[in-house]
Amino acid sequence: MMRSLFSGVSGLKNHQIRMDVIGNNIANINTIGFKKGRVTFEEALAQTMRGAMRPSELHGGTNPMQVGLGITIGSIDTMFSQGNLESTGIQTDLAIQGDGFFVLSDGVSEYYTRSGNFQFDAQGRLINPTNGYVVQGYMANNSGVIEPGTSIGDIVLPFGQKVAAKATTKVAFTGNLNASENPQGTIVRSDVMYAIETTTDDSDVNGLYASGNTNSNITGLIPGITTITVNDGTNTHTYTYVLEDSGASNDDFNSLADLIDEIKNDFSGSIQVTLNSSGALEFSYAGTGTGSATISITSNNAVLESALTKANGTVNSGNTTTTDEFSHRATENDLLINLRNSSGQSLNLSDGDALTISCLKNGALITGNFTVSDDSSMDGSIWTLADLNTQIASVLGLSETTQVSIDSSGRLNIQGDPGADNELSAISISESNNSVLGSTMSFTEIQKAKDAKYSTNVTIYDALGHKHTLTLTFKKTVIPGQWTWEAQLGGDETISAGGQGKLAFNPDGSLLSFTYDGGATALQFNPNNGADPMNVILDVGTTSSYDGLTQFSAPSAVVINSQDGYASGNLSSISIAQNGEITGLFTNGVTKTLAQIVLAVFNNPSGLLKVGDNMFSTSANSGAPAKGAVGEVIQSTILPGSLEMSNVDLAEEFTDMIVAQRGFQANARVITTSDDMLNELVNLKR
Repeated sequence: MMRSLFSGVSGLKNHQIRMDVIGNNIANINTIGFKKGRVTFEEALAQTMRGAMRPSELHGGTNPMQVGLGITIGSIDTMFSQGNLESTGIQTDLAIQGDGFFVLSDGVSEYYTRSGNFQFDAQGRLINPTNGYVVQGYMANNSGVIEPGTSIGDIVLPFGQKVAAKATTKVAFTGNLNASENPQGTIVRSDVMYAIETTTDDSDVNGLYASGNTNSNITGLIPGITTITVNDGTNTHTYTYVLEDSGASNDDFNSLADLIDEIKNDFSGSIQVTLNSSGALEFSYAGTGTGSATISITSNNAVLESALTKANGTVNSGNTTTTDEFSHRATENDLLINLRNSSGQSLNLSDGDALTISCLKNGALITGNFTVSDDSSMDGSIWTLADLNTQIASVLGLSETTQVSIDSSGRLNIQGDPGADNELSAISISESNNSVLGSTMSFTEIQKAKDAKYSTNVTIYDALGHKHTLTLTFKKTVIPGQWTWEAQLGGDETISAGGQGKLAFNPDGSLLSFTYDGGATALQFNPNNGADPMNVILDVGTTSSYDGLTQFSAPSAVVINSQDGYASGNLSSISIAQNGEITGLFTNGVTKTLAQIVLAVFNNPSGLLKVGDNMFSTSANSGAPAKGAVGEVIQSTILPGSLEMSNVDLAEEFTDMIVAQRGFQANARVITTSDDMLNELVNLKR
């Protein structure tokens, strides 16, 4: 009887312990990082009433007979299941997603916790505000690097820390330069010029000009249809316009020279005709002695007839009559002295005249002086328009003499070298007191010079932290895929080397080369403010790749990918990453790693010993901690701005409470029933 009483008592005592654990769990339902407990029971010792007997040949074996002596506590376990996460928005509130513990130190011993409600104290130490224990981790060096082998220690952030200024040593560019954009040169042209016909010129009559009062264009001559009829008072001959003259005595013509030959052949005894120095057909009496001839010229082309009939009339011996003057649109082979303006007026140039060419090139005045000649053998003089073109190109400093030419309309065209630096303006060719030449050789701008360029700028820093504005200008050359670049600084700096160079691209738009002029390897300049001279590498990408500057047919846009300099600054705020890395943000925009929080893991976390304040310490059965940063030995995540809530589940606890209560009640019934049985036994004596 007494055994059941003691068994019931053991049941009461141990169910009370279970209720104690349940009560503690419920009490800590809102405790940050709390891990619930669990009680397991096991049977206490059993009293053997009969031992077991082995089987024999005659009978079977028997089992032992034992009576249990109650229960005892098998274990009280800490359950390290993940608790829910609560977002707080406080940067120093940290939660662990996964295994591991934060490591705290009181200066002597280490403790471990899942409760991450940390703060910084007055000395910048990251602490547990409950007891002031310091969070452990790695500290970075002054360069913001956590060196391999760094010891784990207190995390202390110097909130008054300054970061020293750093001189820029490299600027990286990325973007595109437009392959379709090309530099342009100035294009100007003069008024139309004409040149008189000469006996050596085989210009087709169709297209010549008859000066008269209007400088009429002779057009509409139809081969085989258009005719000229000449009569000397006795004989009449008609000449037919053809595309190609078949020779004298065939009564056809193509040029004025042909017509002259035909008339000479047919009227050799009465009239003589020549092409005079003014470009007119000049008729004279060809007979012997004193006499005259009556000339009558007609044509079925009205313009041609108007030009020819001016010679009609009687020509006496010793006198002449002339037609209108004929001219053609000027070409490079025409003599300067034979030039006329668009109205047919002579430019009044003669042998020995001094011409002056003047021009503003990029705002600077340049001039040249030349002498007109009617003899090509004269040194230092100009004879034809081709000579004039060559001299203009020389005076203006053009790359090619072909940039000055006479077009099919008889205009003098000047095309300047590409680029705004080669802009031409106020071009004039003049001769003193020659207004006709001046008005004809005044030039109209057809195209303005411009660069195909793009500029970008970046702020860089010297060793004292002073800012310098670096502007890089890219200019496209006339050679496909090739650019020049120039660096400029916006203050009193002095560039000593590497201030300009060349940039080239492959046909696929990738970078071919980037070079500095003069063999330099970087932009070198003196800030002239007391700071050390600077060497700045301009990085435009890797050759044959697209990681920097490219050249495609797209708008130019170049941006600064990075520059490694900065002014001095003060630590203004911090951020904590999911790997526990604490980064400082300084007032100069620099970010630098300051420290990294470490975690600890155990082979048997349930073996840790609770020491209060949500902390644990090691025990003989927890094993030694493995400490390190997230990603090293621990594959968990630290979540800033969050806290891990208690992992207590009220539904489970209330269920366990009911079970514990019923167990307690049942054991109480064992005691009362045993007592009743003892009471009956006592009553047997009465």
